[in-house]
Amino acid sequence: MKRTLGKWEQSVFLQQNPLVAKHIPETLIYNENILDEFLNRYPSVYVKHNTTGQGRAILKIRKSNGGHYYVNGFTIQGKPIQKTVWRVYEIQQLLHPFIKFGRVSGPYIIQEAIQSCTENGQPLLIRVHVQKLKNDWVIGGMYGAIASKLATESGVVNSHRGATIMTISEALSLTKFKNDQKDTVKKLEEVAIAAAKVIYSVVPNRDYGMDFGVNQDGMPVLIEVNTTPGIGSFAKIENGAPWRRIVEIRKMQSEP
Repeated sequence: MKRTLGKWEQSVFLQQNPLVAKHIPETLIYNENILDEFLNRYPSVYVKHNTTGQGRAILKIRKSNGGHYYVNGFTIQGKPIQKTVWRVYEIQQLLHPFIKFGRVSGPYIIQEAIQSCTENGQPLLIRVHVQKLKNDWVIGGMYGAIASKLATESGVVNSHRGATIMTISEALSLTKFKNDQKDTVKKLEEVAIAAAKVIYSVVPNRDYGMDFGVNQDGMPVLIEVNTTPGIGSFAKIENGAPWRRIVEIRKMQSEP
């Protein structure tokens, strides 16, 4: 049975690589005491379930001057949530809907929220598909995704949550770094391959899907590594050319 890596384990391993460590957000295991500490340092934070995917169990939290918490995101069942609460314990109830029955939903992480967005404020995510081909690492494809209107407040950009998929060029042209596209793509590729090598040493797969944001200084920030990435979204751009490339590389991976 293949080993799987939770978001926390990923962060621990990625921090051990000096290049990658400069491109990942601060991440810790979540507990009630640490929320205010993070919110004193960052305008907003994400609290994410350690193992769920597809945009589920992710809450973006910020604190008002009045002391209450704005919570936006998706429950562990994938339902949108937008609430204002006064106590950290109320957030605990959102994270663990069955806590009143003595059941918790597993560990969560807390992560600084990267302000990765277009010039008009739409949250932006970049997926980089990295593949191991013989002794080399190659970029199978790359695309940008813009959050749906429903997810704009939460910043959760996911095709399962209605995000719009577009080419990397189209996505970067919507940012204030539109004139530095070549440098941004080069850095994305460099960090993605370095991160793939790190994760390969623990979970040796042949394909990885890297989710990046781009911060306000134009630097890529690696948000998560998907060890069993889907490739369906690549069929939505360039008449499916990136999808076909990934499939072609997969065929070559299977050759002796």
